[in-house]
Amino acid sequence: MESQTKPRKLPNIDFTKENLKLGTSTWLETSNEVKCALEEYGCFVAVYDKVSLELHNEVFKSLKELFDLPKETKVQNTSDKPFFGYMVQRPRAPLYESMGIDEPTTLQGAQTFTSLMWPSGNHHFCETMHSYSKLLSELELTVKRMVFESYGVEKHYDSHSESTTNLLRVMKYRVPRMKETNIGADAHTDKNFITILDQNQVNGLEVKTKDGVWISIDFLPSSFVVMAGDAFLAWSNGRVHSPSHRVIMNGNEPRYSLALFTYHTGTIRVPEELVDDEHPLQFKPFDHLGLLSFFNNLDVSRQSEFTAKAYCGV
Repeated sequence: MESQTKPRKLPNIDFTKENLKLGTSTWLETSNEVKCALEEYGCFVAVYDKVSLELHNEVFKSLKELFDLPKETKVQNTSDKPFFGYMVQRPRAPLYESMGIDEPTTLQGAQTFTSLMWPSGNHHFCETMHSYSKLLSELELTVKRMVFESYGVEKHYDSHSESTTNLLRVMKYRVPRMKETNIGADAHTDKNFITILDQNQVNGLEVKTKDGVWISIDFLPSSFVVMAGDAFLAWSNGRVHSPSHRVIMNGNEPRYSLALFTYHTGTIRVPEELVDDEHPLQFKPFDHLGLLSFFNNLDVSRQSEFTAKAYCGV
């Protein structure tokens, strides 16, 4: 009798535990789950209830309001950093439109973006995105602390976190028209350190496993996908996996999603504790925005999941 293999799913990790306090047995167990998930899959589903259902719903109402603005308003979202500003449909991904809110965890960052979109003001949008980004940043910092401790390099955590900068990328994928591709986003890896992903009720995110199988991601209530990027892979000396992922649109409703990306100022180095006979040094020190610019300047046909190796590999 043939055995039936169940569809694979990403690990679900619970961050709502009451006793998830630094140094407790629950903290240590959860930290190990996080490390193992990032090494094996490069991502996991975090159950995290600090973002209330009310705030979650307000965020997605605000996104619809934002994307309904005229295009001449949205194109004002510019940046001298690659992929930080307004991005519109491309031939290979005609369904995609997105904008970037730089430093959304600071009130100034949220206000700067809001005043650009609504010169007469939109306090509700500004406050909603600012509050939401701060809560997602707390999850990102918790995950980072857990990984640093699991690898025995917690002494580097404070200086690393102090150099963190955030980008909240807000995205809309429209419904495909007749005979139009259903690819919302081509397969790619993220170039940042950690990504926290959220969406409305429309699924579409798929993640590729190390052995080439695509897994469809279902977002549970009060859940977010935590994903490692190429910078995390390089910092960990290849221990953490940076997974290829894509968006496929199959429904008849638009998909709205958000991603909190973390970047780092200054130079990222592999901690010396992560280099040994079993793990010889794989990556040279590198500038994070330099990695992003390197990827941006590559010909599309050469943009691959091995960007970090090409940019700063030993």
